[in-house]
Amino acid sequence: MYIIDGDMRAFVVLIFALSLGFCSREPEKNPNRDPYSLETLLFLEEVLLDVWENPSAKDDAMSRLRYVCRTKDTDDGYLCYMWGLLEYQRGNFSESYTGFRKALEKNPNDSLYKNMLRISAEKSGNLNDLKAHSYDGEVLATLSELEIQCREAKPQALPPFQFLIERGVFTKNSLKRGSFANCFLRLEPNEQIVLQKMVRNPNLSYKERLYADQMKSDPFTKIWDTSSYHRGELGKEMVGSTPGAVSASVSSGSDGNISTSGGSFRSQAQITEIWKKVKLAALSGNESQAKEALKQFIAEVQLVKQKGKTEALMATALERAAKLLIEQDPQYIKIRSLAKEL
Repeated sequence: MYIIDGDMRAFVVLIFALSLGFCSREPEKNPNRDPYSLETLLFLEEVLLDVWENPSAKDDAMSRLRYVCRTKDTDDGYLCYMWGLLEYQRGNFSESYTGFRKALEKNPNDSLYKNMLRISAEKSGNLNDLKAHSYDGEVLATLSELEIQCREAKPQALPPFQFLIERGVFTKNSLKRGSFANCFLRLEPNEQIVLQKMVRNPNLSYKERLYADQMKSDPFTKIWDTSSYHRGELGKEMVGSTPGAVSASVSSGSDGNISTSGGSFRSQAQITEIWKKVKLAALSGNESQAKEALKQFIAEVQLVKQKGKTEALMATALERAAKLLIEQDPQYIKIRSLAKEL
């Protein structure tokens, strides 16, 4: 979990905003640029203000967003996604399908992009194109086709269910209780038995998938083990502060990808475990042990800062939060003197 909560969010965001400066031009094409950088967000703000509040500039704003999506959005497809979303809201479903498709081409693993591509394909009559687009596209299109059949109460056919089960979309629970349960029950009893025997992943946990999605969207996951935080395990023998005592956060650009192997995973686990040692030493009153662990924490923070601009910003936020915790949180009262080390 975090060593930070929520009270200092505005303070840290202000510090970063002042240090980064402001820009109102179109984002430059740069494969290493953060997808949610201040530059990108300010450009998007200009577009949204024109679309929503300036009717005479609406078409020009959409044209600029479309151009940037096609030529400069080299990060994770966020601007293409926003283009698709705005076109969808305007009822331009063919354009929205193009936007979502481009977003997914830039970030093929994003579940939100996939879902919006599927919905826009259905609205724009592009399900056949989606089906021919990719392996995932075939799954998404088939899911939409089955959904339409269910919605219109058409006679159910075995092949769509069979195909989706083979691709791991349905579980035994989802066939019994999910949104397709009624459609499944309209199949012949012998067909239901055949399909249930085909299910290979009956123990899929949607709760675990929710946690994974939350971690993926959390930028701090790149440098900190956030799993306990998102599981609601605050205060359960993990590192952190007294609830509400001290907090700091950062509005940093991040692609949000979780790395579960190699150096990135080691880094987030390492720095979290080191801070855990600091906290345990603080609780026991062992100042020398806490000082040694704090030195390790500072060294690890410095290593993280060398990995990139995003990591450096978040590592700085952790460093500042650590100082505030030692200075102000009751759990660290026995090692207050170590605040000067940070």
